[in-house]
Amino acid sequence: MTYYAWIIKARGRQDIKHVTTLAGIYDVLRVVELPGFAPPEWLTIDAEIADHGHYTHNEGGEDEWSLAWTKIDDTPIAD
Repeated sequence: MTYYAWIIKARGRQDIKHVTTLAGIYDVLRVVELPGFAPPEWLTIDAEIADHGHYTHNEGGEDEWSLAWTKIDDTPIAD
């Protein structure tokens, strides 16, 4: 299973930092109800994403928020 360290930054909100799977990132994005979250086309549970990256929604606008991620592990967890 692949894990990512990531951070969500949004104006007027405390930063959210976690280490989860891609599905975990998606779940948090759904729950925090960020402006314009659809989800972005690049964030799907079944798709591969880059090992690291940054996404900014509405850059420079009132509803700006961002997500940055870094792949940290893809080693299966032993039972």
